[in-house]
Amino acid sequence: MRATRLTLSRPLALAALACLGSTALAGNGSPVTVYKWVDAHGVVHYSDQPRPGAQKLRIAGAQTFSAPPVPVVPSSPAPQQSAPQSRGYRSCTIAQPRDQQMLMNVYSATAVVSTDPPLRPGNRIRLFYDGHQLSGGGPAFTFAVNRGQHTVSAVVVDRFGQILCETSTVTFYVHQPSILNPHNPLLHHPPPRR
Repeated sequence: MRATRLTLSRPLALAALACLGSTALAGNGSPVTVYKWVDAHGVVHYSDQPRPGAQKLRIAGAQTFSAPPVPVVPSSPAPQQSAPQSRGYRSCTIAQPRDQQMLMNVYSATAVVSTDPPLRPGNRIRLFYDGHQLSGGGPAFTFAVNRGQHTVSAVVVDRFGQILCETSTVTFYVHQPSILNPHNPLLHHPPPRR
């Protein structure tokens, strides 16, 4: 490597040194010695060759990483794959509320889960409202809501708790009148008279 003449600011000089070091380390990963000096015009130079008055820099070896081997998962035989499909569902969705729906001036909401085919005997629906499971077995759940953004999702499970179908998450919004609004049904005292 020959000496390189560079006119660099300090941050650029450090970046150049890092690049020089990474280039030198690319071959074998062992530490390398680099020489740095500034000439009479204030230009910073780097080289792998020693020079009188040059500062000797030792650049550590490059950090390396070896990923662990990926385990090979054997494929299941065809009969085992067909069994869950025969007892599963073609689809399951949150039919109500709709995604991105705004519910106006309500204090409870109802979520309805639709399955294809219809819910089979022994299977149950587990509904999750804002990440918390609600009691019931579905397909309809009614629950109290506060103003703001909320989510619902559901899974269909068999009697052993095995998930047979899982819905997408639906986000909905609740708009309620302010507690200070005199028409709010939750306001327990009449508004002040003027």
